[in-house]
Amino acid sequence: MIFGFLFVISGPFNRMVAQDTLEVMYYNILNYPGSTPERVEYFRIVNQYIEADIILVNEILSDEGANSLLQNGLNVYGTTKFQKADFINGYDTDNALFYNSEKLVLYSQDTIETALRLINEYILYYNSYDLSETQDTIFFNFYSAHLKASTGSTNAQKRLAEVLEFKEHIDNKPNAKNIFFGGDFNVYTSSEPAYQSLINDGLYPLNDPLPAANWHDNELYSMVHSQSTRTSQFGGGATGGMDDRFDFILFSNDVLSGNNSVKYINNSCYALGNDGNHFNMSLIDAPVNTSVPDSVLQALYYMSDHLPVICNIEVQSSTMPSEYYLDLKVFLEGPFDGNEMNTDLIGLTNFPLAQPYDQPPWNYFGDESVQSIQNPDIVDWVLVELRETSGDASSAVPDSTIWRGACFLQKDGTIVGLDQSGLPSFDLPVSNDLYIIVRHRNHLDIMTSIPVVVNNGQYSFDFSLDQYQVYGFEAGYKEIKPNVWGMISADGNKDGIIDFDDKNIWSTQTGQRGYLIGDFNLDGRIDNFDKNENWLKNLDFEYQVPD
Repeated sequence: MIFGFLFVISGPFNRMVAQDTLEVMYYNILNYPGSTPERVEYFRIVNQYIEADIILVNEILSDEGANSLLQNGLNVYGTTKFQKADFINGYDTDNALFYNSEKLVLYSQDTIETALRLINEYILYYNSYDLSETQDTIFFNFYSAHLKASTGSTNAQKRLAEVLEFKEHIDNKPNAKNIFFGGDFNVYTSSEPAYQSLINDGLYPLNDPLPAANWHDNELYSMVHSQSTRTSQFGGGATGGMDDRFDFILFSNDVLSGNNSVKYINNSCYALGNDGNHFNMSLIDAPVNTSVPDSVLQALYYMSDHLPVICNIEVQSSTMPSEYYLDLKVFLEGPFDGNEMNTDLIGLTNFPLAQPYDQPPWNYFGDESVQSIQNPDIVDWVLVELRETSGDASSAVPDSTIWRGACFLQKDGTIVGLDQSGLPSFDLPVSNDLYIIVRHRNHLDIMTSIPVVVNNGQYSFDFSLDQYQVYGFEAGYKEIKPNVWGMISADGNKDGIIDFDDKNIWSTQTGQRGYLIGDFNLDGRIDNFDKNENWLKNLDFEYQVPD
């Protein structure tokens, strides 16, 4: 069912019980920065792909290294939302926390001393939409540990001693909620005493979302191995190939049940980049690993000898709005002039004041219209579509569509509503993963490659950052200037492929002026620039939105 379109320009929000999703990542980053601080570029690629909200790292060597990861790996390309906890310099390699400050606030931090390394405690709370009014605070207790390495009973007992220090610390916290204990545990089997203590002992036994087993050098559990990404020596670290599960995220019973407003999302825990086909092999050996884009695979290989471990958690908040805003940025190739898009169309006498998508192939019959164009930065109308699915992106097919709406696109790439300044919104709660599609009259449609999560009532996504932002990657998307990506122009007949049928559309309109489909660069004129600079250069590109 396609629902109607609602714009909210002003006025108070209505409240409802709603859900937010947080992505948690633990990652051993191999003595960073060491002698290779440039590895921050690999960290950036991984994090731009994952978009984690809570990032805990092992083997960081200095506050300078932590600042490098923050400034050059997280807060890049206009992003400013990440903050870090204070770096605590212990007596061996250390831990660090980075977090999405739009969703979370760092309440406190502490350390637990062990014979080898510090275990770090970070207490965060959820930044609810109207926290100042309700004081309805949801706390998280995060712990990051790097336990003693190597085989043998002596080292296993040292790992147990470290775990017992943590257990004593947490058991002295009455009514602790939403406990996460993760990091590089260096355990070889679930029968090890350190693992058994974490799972069974104390006031807060922890849960492992992945199977207990003898993981070491066991091909039956190749899907959960997190070390080593390498079989050759460079930059330090282990070189044995993928054959150990050393990296973990464990959590308390209330996270499993959701009793304290935070719940683990079933089957969401995994080692990023492990496709299960590289047992005792390098991550980049044949067969080709297609679990992540190649650039991410290379970044994982060169960043560290460990893979990051990911899990998703759901936050139940009673303070989120019942109207949801769309904060989207996208560029059209045709009118893009190197920095922004031209606005030539709104000067035409026949620029439509009612949405133009009420015809095939869109068949969208919404009643969006305006009396006049008041905003001089308007480029054209676009059609935004939302699809909700419990599967991956390939399952976001037309039957999963929950909403469509016609909006205006501004020259800086932002999409605005009928008031020509505010963000568009919709009034449907989303329970599963949400994928966003942007359509234009004569450009190839695009869809987000990953689910877009809500943050205090707002779904934000910047399509222009790189090719991995869109489903199908560069197969249906294009770099329109260095590090800026946009929708591909010249799909004149809107069949999803740029071919000679589109040139025929252009040919029938050549020499004309006005709001016409053959105007591939949106300058109001149909001429050779549309053919040579748009159609010819894009011949054979196809759109990738799931059918």
